[in-house]
Amino acid sequence: MKKLWTILALMLPSLGFAQWRVGVNGGADYNHFIIDKHYQTDYVYDDRWGVTLGVMGQYDVNDWLGIRAELDWTQKNYRHHRQVNQLMDYKYVNNYLQLPVMASFSFGGQKLRGFCNAGIYGGYWLTSGREGFETNTFTDRIYEFSEDISFNSERDQRLDFGFLGGLGLEYRFAKHWAAQVELRYYYSCVSQQKDYMHVKDPRYNSTLALQAGFWYCF
Repeated sequence: MKKLWTILALMLPSLGFAQWRVGVNGGADYNHFIIDKHYQTDYVYDDRWGVTLGVMGQYDVNDWLGIRAELDWTQKNYRHHRQVNQLMDYKYVNNYLQLPVMASFSFGGQKLRGFCNAGIYGGYWLTSGREGFETNTFTDRIYEFSEDISFNSERDQRLDFGFLGGLGLEYRFAKHWAAQVELRYYYSCVSQQKDYMHVKDPRYNSTLALQAGFWYCF
């Protein structure tokens, strides 16, 4: 019993500090599409910018540790074209719903603090589309297009999972309000394409996001 009272006494300072906070975030992301071109050296896959938006909640255990979760809409876009023969140019837009869960470590003063986030995320591939042009090599006619892409359950892996890490700054500008800016990196561990062919063709997303957010601290 004495041990139990000792543990509770040690926990009281943390429980006294503990608080909830909720907020919103938004920003831009830059996606890198990882694919094996299988000796098609003329084919190029370029990184592309996208948008990320979300809502977030955090439970601060003490003044340096918090448990943070978000629900984000994040784009993971890329461009596919040919380098030598300019016969095609596809620009892909992929929308994901993501649920990051992370530990948030903070340090610094009362108003201005630095923080580091580390954790995992789960995601779901919501929609996909593309626009651009393609050339008919027999007629030299150029076809422009803008279209939605239908998912194929045998080919497309719509579930996603990976790791994330971020660094940022927070400014507490009022008693209950704080603003943050963060540079975050998402590393996907799940191929966007299922292993359904004789030749393996895994495809991964690696995404860097720069986002700002506002918190209401209870």
